[in-house]
Amino acid sequence: MSHFYKPQKDGTAKLIKTITTPNQAKGKQALASVTTMLGVIPSDFLSKWSRKQIFELAAAGYDFDECERRRYGMRTDVDGREVTSAQFGTSVHKALEHHLERMADGDLSENNGAYAKYVKPFAKWFNDQGYTLVEAETTCYCLRRKTAGTIDVLAKNADGRYVLMDFKTRSVRADVKPASKVYLKDAAQMAVEADIIREREGLDYMPTTISIVISVEDGRTGIRHWPLDKQAYALEVFEACSNLYLTINNLK
Repeated sequence: MSHFYKPQKDGTAKLIKTITTPNQAKGKQALASVTTMLGVIPSDFLSKWSRKQIFELAAAGYDFDECERRRYGMRTDVDGREVTSAQFGTSVHKALEHHLERMADGDLSENNGAYAKYVKPFAKWFNDQGYTLVEAETTCYCLRRKTAGTIDVLAKNADGRYVLMDFKTRSVRADVKPASKVYLKDAAQMAVEADIIREREGLDYMPTTISIVISVEDGRTGIRHWPLDKQAYALEVFEACSNLYLTINNLK
């Protein structure tokens, strides 16, 4: 699904839910999200898997709308309800965001909420590393690139330098390390957002980018730091995707 933002005077951007297509965005001068632009990267595996999911769901008797809703997988939430993978991920994100804000307010008590097992490993690591929260779930945009994005965690390290973190809730087998479940799109998403923050804040360095991968099965948490050379390559990838997206949708 495509997402579009409108720039705000304070340097952030607002998600506009009523704009869902490039044509609508063009008329409203809205900016395509970073992830929407990265959607031009093909994934043979995901495409085949998604088609297989729909085939199996249709064979099980679900109608078209329900097949669409279930096509990317279902999870059993902490209260026992069956929800989509996206809904589950959103709930975990919100729990993490709320805990970070508590920590920023000086409350370092353990998280005992419903999603505690998904929150506590990251919260401990964040605190042990000496990071301080600048803002959770903050947005940024770039008029030159005609894109905007949402940063899960904008923080500063012990030296006062900016760090961007992005949460990914993913299925991870018991014999696999969560930190290994990262992809080029993950790096590209944060690379352009880091560059936008660099430009916006007038920094003489590129902010660090870190993927936080949380296993949906057991809450195991992996930390993947993206080195500067990989970050630079990922930014090149985003620029290529952006150019293609803007070209094929006549948004240049």
